[in-house]
Amino acid sequence: MFINVAVIALYSLSDKDLLELSSHTVASCTYEQDDIRVINMKTITEVIVMVPHCPRLPSGVQENRYFMAEKPGLDIATFGIPGDPRDVEDEEDDNHNDNTV
Repeated sequence: MFINVAVIALYSLSDKDLLELSSHTVASCTYEQDDIRVINMKTITEVIVMVPHCPRLPSGVQENRYFMAEKPGLDIATFGIPGDPRDVEDEEDDNHNDNTV
């Protein structure tokens, strides 16, 4: 039996001060290099991207960090499936509408 898995990297909790100053819009984290995990793909509920940036934190420290952005364009529902089954239905509807007068 095969199980589809994903390899994920974990990040630290976001910097509380920067999160507060940004009205909870910038979740700035550090990369936890030693925390890599293998999980079952079926447990994935969202896909995010961690974008590198180098902010000056409220403490005055400037360091390489990552901020979280949601919905980077990867639709996990069709991950690994060539084409989207919904596209076939839309094409059939379009063809049906083209033939009607």
